[in-house]
Amino acid sequence: MAGELEIENISRETIKPSSPTPNHLRNFKLSFLDQIAPVMYTPIVLFYSQNGYSDHPGEAAKMCQCLKTSLSKILTLFYPFAGRFKDHASIECNDDGADFLEAQVSCRLSDILRQPNANNLRKFLPIEIESMEAVTNILLRVQDNFFECGGMAIEVCLTHKLTDADTLCTFIKSWAATAFGAS
Repeated sequence: MAGELEIENISRETIKPSSPTPNHLRNFKLSFLDQIAPVMYTPIVLFYSQNGYSDHPGEAAKMCQCLKTSLSKILTLFYPFAGRFKDHASIECNDDGADFLEAQVSCRLSDILRQPNANNLRKFLPIEIESMEAVTNILLRVQDNFFECGGMAIEVCLTHKLTDADTLCTFIKSWAATAFGAS
């Protein structure tokens, strides 16, 4: 890839659960293993090529709105992800929400996939993996990047104190199912 990879943030929004967390679920206690887990985010980057219709005007905005709406719905099931740390052993499930960023990438998706580079891939993440915010601020962060070719990369970062790879995969699968209309 010639030149420096540039990612321009277009917007930032807080996505809240579509319905409030019931009072009896407002305090989520972490397991001992979660309490001693390292302070970091568990990240995943998902790449999607242009699928024939994404180059139509307004299609990216429709996809992004679908992601936001389905995220809001799925946060009602994964309610701790929309909360904040109360202390080192519990999360206050207060529906403060997840961070959702939209960005434009200055290259084609094929440029990234042809020559993968760890430093470039980290630029797609909405926050540094080792950020202390993983235990002091927003627990779930999502960044939706749109490439010049119509491709897209969705990055998800969840605090490791609350998630492992299996939990992250379950969350992603549930979010995808919700986006495609599953109940």
